[in-house]
Amino acid sequence: MVSILFLQKSYGFLLAKAEEEMESRFIEKLSPLKLNARQFGILQYLEEHPNSSQKQVGEVLHIDRTTMVSQIDYLENIQCVQRLRNPKDRRFFGLTTTEQGREKLKVGRSYLEKTELSVLAGLTDKEQRELKSILLKVWATIQEGEKE
Repeated sequence: MVSILFLQKSYGFLLAKAEEEMESRFIEKLSPLKLNARQFGILQYLEEHPNSSQKQVGEVLHIDRTTMVSQIDYLENIQCVQRLRNPKDRRFFGLTTTEQGREKLKVGRSYLEKTELSVLAGLTDKEQRELKSILLKVWATIQEGEKE
């Protein structure tokens, strides 16, 4: 049996536990919007990259094709996303957020900010900035590794 002391020395364990707690709190806050964290991420991506295809969004957010279809269908059903035909290629649909989607995104961003503040409340502002800087370096290293 692995002792908890060993796990407390594990970066993976600690990062996973912090992520689990943050995601759990965020999902709870998002529930009145009828969104989960993945759907929020899709809306955020589409807000920044309008007219992206399902394939593009799925690749960037690491969402498999089948799941991506069901997520977009759901977001379309609750009128947060719209599929628009590409006039140059009628086989291609671009995805864009609707007014309702942008409203939910705005509220969701405030929920995310509150969630992050509550989870990181034990850190000073300086420590929070340092943590973000370190995590960005880790993420950049991971992204570079995926390109190889």
